[in-house]
Amino acid sequence: MVIKNAIDQRQHDRVTVSYATKILCGNGSTDVEIENISQGGALFHARKRFKIGDMLTIIVTGVHCGAEFQESVPGRIITISQKGDQYSYGFKFAVELHPHQTPSLSEFFVHDRWEEKSFLRDPRYRKAERRG
Repeated sequence: MVIKNAIDQRQHDRVTVSYATKILCGNGSTDVEIENISQGGALFHARKRFKIGDMLTIIVTGVHCGAEFQESVPGRIITISQKGDQYSYGFKFAVELHPHQTPSLSEFFVHDRWEEKSFLRDPRYRKAERRG
């Protein structure tokens, strides 16, 4: 499902996903769940507290065209909301996704590929499946 809002200032459509991954932060990493993603950023949830402006790197792992891959995308926190002990973060990529740097993620957005079954919707990478 693509999320579109009439007053939305984003340059790119967001694609709803439920994708568990890691964020590199400082000297370590933390588990997060990406709720939606676009060519310019992502919305993710985590229990760890970050601040506006924090520079982080999202690690995306999956299978694309029959081959496993791992791609990382740096960016910064631009929005924060809290519900209970969970935080939601608006994450803006430092650069727009490009096939030379992130070929598998970039392909996800080309030619409406996000409408097909993809690694970002693969049950192996959903948070609920990975916990157990």
